[in-house]
Amino acid sequence: MEIREIQTIEGANVYSHRPIIRAIVDLQEWTERFTNELEDFRKRLVEHLPTLDEHYCSRGKRGGFLERLHEGTLIGHVVEHVTIELLTQAGQTIKYGKTMAVLDQPGWYEIIFNYEVKAGAIEGFKQGFLLVQTLLNQNSFDVSTAVDQIKAVMAKCELGVSTQVIVDACKERGIPVHRLNEGSLLQLGYGRNQRRIQATITDATSSIGVDIACDKEMTKKILSEGGVPVPCGHIVRTEEEAVEAFLDMGTTVVIKPLHGNQGKGVTLQLTNAAEVRAAFKVAQTYGEWVIIEEYIEGQHYRLVVVGERLIAAAKRVPAHVTGDGKSTIEELVVQTNADPLRGDDHEKVLTKIKIDSVVLLNLTLKNLTLSSVPEKGEVVYLRDSANLSTGGIAEDVTDLVHPDNVDLAVYASKLIGLDVAGIDLVIEDIEASYRERSGHIIEVNAAPGIRMHHFPSKGKARNVGKAIVEQILPAGNGRIPIVAISGTNGKTTTTRMIGKLLADQQLLVGMASTDGIYINKKMWVKGDTTGPESAKAVLRHPQVQVAVLETARGGILRSGLGYDYADVAVITNVSNDHLGQYGIETLEDIAHVKSLIAEAVMPHSYVVLNADDPYVVQMAKRTQGRVIFFSTEKDNIHIRKHLGKGGTAVFVRRGTILLCQGSEIFRICSVKQIPVTWDGKAKHNIQNTLAAIASGWALGIGTATIRDSLQEFSSDAEHNRGRLNLYELDGVHVFIDYGHNAAGIQEIAKTLKQFKKKTLVGCITVPGDRPDETVREVGRIAAKGFQRLIIREDSDLRGRKPGEIAQLLYDEAILSGMDPKKIKVVLPEIEAFSQGLDSCVPGDTFVMFYEHLEPIEEEIRKRMELQKALSYIPTQNDWVVGGEF
Repeated sequence: MEIREIQTIEGANVYSHRPIIRAIVDLQEWTERFTNELEDFRKRLVEHLPTLDEHYCSRGKRGGFLERLHEGTLIGHVVEHVTIELLTQAGQTIKYGKTMAVLDQPGWYEIIFNYEVKAGAIEGFKQGFLLVQTLLNQNSFDVSTAVDQIKAVMAKCELGVSTQVIVDACKERGIPVHRLNEGSLLQLGYGRNQRRIQATITDATSSIGVDIACDKEMTKKILSEGGVPVPCGHIVRTEEEAVEAFLDMGTTVVIKPLHGNQGKGVTLQLTNAAEVRAAFKVAQTYGEWVIIEEYIEGQHYRLVVVGERLIAAAKRVPAHVTGDGKSTIEELVVQTNADPLRGDDHEKVLTKIKIDSVVLLNLTLKNLTLSSVPEKGEVVYLRDSANLSTGGIAEDVTDLVHPDNVDLAVYASKLIGLDVAGIDLVIEDIEASYRERSGHIIEVNAAPGIRMHHFPSKGKARNVGKAIVEQILPAGNGRIPIVAISGTNGKTTTTRMIGKLLADQQLLVGMASTDGIYINKKMWVKGDTTGPESAKAVLRHPQVQVAVLETARGGILRSGLGYDYADVAVITNVSNDHLGQYGIETLEDIAHVKSLIAEAVMPHSYVVLNADDPYVVQMAKRTQGRVIFFSTEKDNIHIRKHLGKGGTAVFVRRGTILLCQGSEIFRICSVKQIPVTWDGKAKHNIQNTLAAIASGWALGIGTATIRDSLQEFSSDAEHNRGRLNLYELDGVHVFIDYGHNAAGIQEIAKTLKQFKKKTLVGCITVPGDRPDETVREVGRIAAKGFQRLIIREDSDLRGRKPGEIAQLLYDEAILSGMDPKKIKVVLPEIEAFSQGLDSCVPGDTFVMFYEHLEPIEEEIRKRMELQKALSYIPTQNDWVVGGEF
């Protein structure tokens, strides 16, 4: 057995609208071996994982998987369930799993399951595979160790509690959240409405404020000068300086690192020089500079300020153990850390108590050691500092805070310059004013942890995460309109038309298409950008007001969608292309993939569907969005039924484009008034136009505005580069188009035949990764559509041998009745273009279906310059002295 591939798909995908892991395994010697033939394996598997009894499987009842196991199921299916069970034991909730045989690869199986923590899920699959493999080989497997390993990987990668509660608050409001790194940096919302946050630091948090908060001495100086009571103290670098400062202060002191955090290296209540020396050494392990300051008597409170408001307050209790009269302090720590609510770091609501130099020093000051046995009920505080990150606990006191203390906390956060701050206040009683009970602020913290307020050990939980989200996104859900366009042909033209419609409304449009990413009409990324990463790049741009995303089949299959749902989803058509790739074998398979964008919508969204395409019409049943049909047919039955139910449709009647909603009719314009339709001859561009009109209407653009915008959209390099662009060279009409499948080439041929020129010549090929029958279909279509053919090949042969694709096209064209004398094979693209064009005479039409557009455009430019030079007639004024021209 062998793992061939493990792939993560984070967006909505053809398997599930939740993130999934897709793995390929090669069962090799275990191919076609059924579990009913492996009694010992079944028995040992259930002994290792008795909770498999809880798996319903396809039976829909508890114990369903064990029934399948007994009756006989394949090993790949077993790996799926074992993986899910291990992940469940590790704390993930897995709601979906599926195993399928990989076509044309005997013994290969595709295992799919959803996940919550990506890295943990991948580790879970590896452990699940290893468990099955180990048992098949008659060896034993340590399940608890495997689960611990999965948990350890999860702990490194999953969001901390403070960040997770912010994510939860966003989900409650429908705010999309994207993780920008493997840490806690998040994007909330899209485009210009987005905000970014890292833990509890927002994009509005002052970096200078954070720097000040991290410098304890600077914080004290600013607070003190602002009238805030703070403990007095000194900064020292040596033990002698620390002792000298202590003697000078003449009071009980605290020692801590100057640039420390989370209570690390802090020792309190030091009363003599020896204690000061020991505490100094501990503090200096966290940094060269150390603070020694007066110890303030009282309880320790953490107050969280968000904006102008106190959101939560908690009394912090230092890490401690309670004696039972039998156990040592070290044993009590182990017992306390066994609490499932405690984690190694910030991944759980409480943190395990760590025995370090600070704990050892504190015990020494109390004349205790780790071997000491406290009396039953005796509380032993292991630290004086009360941070949760060092094992402390919290009690909510928000409703008890005196108004003066509220004002003090808010005032201190503003002095330091923080929009979210954790204020550490020491006072005997939080219900009394700091003015009366000598309250002091000992620290102001940037990026305060908020898990103590969401999950206090005592008292009411406070939703600080929600308050932070409300602070940075006071209204709305942080979204911008998203238009997604898919289909076999016409995607790019439709995308560009919709982009122009929106740009004409003075909106800053982010657009991803076949040729690149455009922000405000300027290309920033060149190349095919129709996948989810490109969509995310558009939605990350902080100025984009609306996103128009061409969404191709390949990106959907490889990585899913780059957004959660679209406001408008457009499906142009479904035809034969890309069959034989990623398990796509039929037109139904293609339709299933492309229907994803129609499914990934909300009830308020619009879904624009081609009513002339039976595969697209069926997608209306798979969407919860509001359907708008479009059609070029004279009397489309689907349009009639849809309008009869009060639906919306855009269609052509007697050469006029109409938009109807129920019985209400809006006249857009004549088809001939839209330049891209080539005076109504280009039916495929009529369809693209109708799709664009429907999308514009769905986005709230008026019909007159839509008409005016599309009447300025032409088939030229400015508006629709590389799509039926016309050039005239020496009397030959040269068209440049991206047609690379049978449907696209057929539509171009049908369009240009209507121009009734002398001879229609096509330069064709098919990408090498298409099946032979798809290549032959193009040969048949081209033979019927053109009077002469130039057959070329792409530079990227995609696994084919040189000349293989050309031979298939040539043979099929001849079988379709074309005279071999009318066919010429020229494999290199530029040579094929040049020879094809040179073979034409004035009045002919030559169509170049390109792979790389820029070299073709450059060749055209050179020829046009030469044509211009040769047509130039010199005059007397062109002669110069010396007789030279």
